[in-house]
Amino acid sequence: MTAKAKQQTHTVTLRLKTSEYDHYMFSRRFHALAHLHNVMVKHAKKLLIRLNHDKEYPSLRQQYASSDDKHARTVLSKQMKDIRLAYGLTDYSFQKYLAVCGRQYRKLLSSQQVQKEASRVYASVERYLFGNGRSIHYKKYRDFDTIGGKSNLNGVCFDRSSLSVIWFGESYQCLLPRDDNSRDYISEALNADVSYCELKRIMFPNGWHYYVVIILKGPAPRKLKTIGSNTCGIDPGVSTMACVSDDKAFLFELAPDSRKYDKKIADIQYHMDLSKRACNPGKYNSDGAVNKNNHDPWNYSRSYRRMRDHLKYLFRKKAAYTKQSHEIQCNKLLADSVNFIVEDMDYKALSRRSRHTERQAEASQVTGNDGTIKTIHKYKRKKRFGRSIGKRAPAQFLSILKQKAEFYGGAVVRVNTKTYKASQYDHTTDTYAKIPLSQRSKLIDGHRVQRDLYSAFLILNTNDSLDHPERNKCLCTFDSFLRHQATCINDMINSNTSMPQCFGF
Repeated sequence: MTAKAKQQTHTVTLRLKTSEYDHYMFSRRFHALAHLHNVMVKHAKKLLIRLNHDKEYPSLRQQYASSDDKHARTVLSKQMKDIRLAYGLTDYSFQKYLAVCGRQYRKLLSSQQVQKEASRVYASVERYLFGNGRSIHYKKYRDFDTIGGKSNLNGVCFDRSSLSVIWFGESYQCLLPRDDNSRDYISEALNADVSYCELKRIMFPNGWHYYVVIILKGPAPRKLKTIGSNTCGIDPGVSTMACVSDDKAFLFELAPDSRKYDKKIADIQYHMDLSKRACNPGKYNSDGAVNKNNHDPWNYSRSYRRMRDHLKYLFRKKAAYTKQSHEIQCNKLLADSVNFIVEDMDYKALSRRSRHTERQAEASQVTGNDGTIKTIHKYKRKKRFGRSIGKRAPAQFLSILKQKAEFYGGAVVRVNTKTYKASQYDHTTDTYAKIPLSQRSKLIDGHRVQRDLYSAFLILNTNDSLDHPERNKCLCTFDSFLRHQATCINDMINSNTSMPQCFGF
């Protein structure tokens, strides 16, 4: 691990006190950054086209992928690197190219802010060359919400003594929150050395609000005063999380109030579509589909633009609520446990549609237009859990939990899902039995257990190799688990917390 990876940083975000003129100037700066970004993307696309049409590079890449010899792969990697260097596909070359283009905006953006944007474009090129990136894309002005930086001496500079930001000679005062606890945390966090600052804008119903994100060196101050010492097993779901430790059991829904945002988003999208169709009648066919042969520019009304801004605000607010809800639940878990054992879940695969086309085993009767009745086997649905994952963000919850656990001295380890099979195992008989997903409870040694909580219990009692439950541990702690499960379910029923399709009650 490099020294750069070991260095810890934390951030403090403060709102800036801005006037109408400041909003105008910030808008010009974001327009300039958007233009420079797209100029850099256009140049990068040209270089990638030349690289793909190079006579040697495709064959070297094919040899590298098929070779198993480590020394040969090293030689091939160096040869490909030299070719990319000759074409100018390096971070330094991107920064040098965009520095020339950025001279026309030298009164709006600093040199390091231009360099940072060039590095961001190069990061997307790296994902295209070495990762799973398919292409690099142009961006619209509204998609830019951050102007980056590299040091506190160039561009956006934070002045600790006056709690203000200085940018091209202009000073912008930072506003502190009203909450005393937040003020104390910010005061403690700002004692560290400032690494660099970024300017960030966030959409609200009355327009953009501007913030400064201060990146400081060292770990962040600790917010939680008491941390548990137990180990907790977690069975992650798409919409819920089931957690079992030695002392407690937790079963909760992820981001339970996200539905109200989804309803508002769907309503405003419906009215936006009506407005767009009314202002662009020639852009649609008689059946309602978009007329692809009509290349006239789109016309948008004032009400459409207002709704578009409000839609961006709703998406931002929903994301902020989801993250806050996850952090609250993680803090509750950390009050009981500091080490966590989690079943490894591939949420990216669960969000995709199934590739296989299969028919249902049960036959169905279908009535034709002529009144005849036929018995057929319908196709199985291909869609999986993409909508639920988009609403609940379960992967983000596990990421936040891992970050917090490691920050407070704990760890998050993952068990092998394919060999573990927690949802199929019965520790009393030491056998596996597959049950349908709709069955939310099952009998274990004559006791009715909730499926997810029992899986979390098995994950908690894992063996040292993390590939199978330790049966002796399960036998010793099963009675304790039943008590914790009963307490958890009774508390949820008494507080009217229920999600029958996932919890089973």
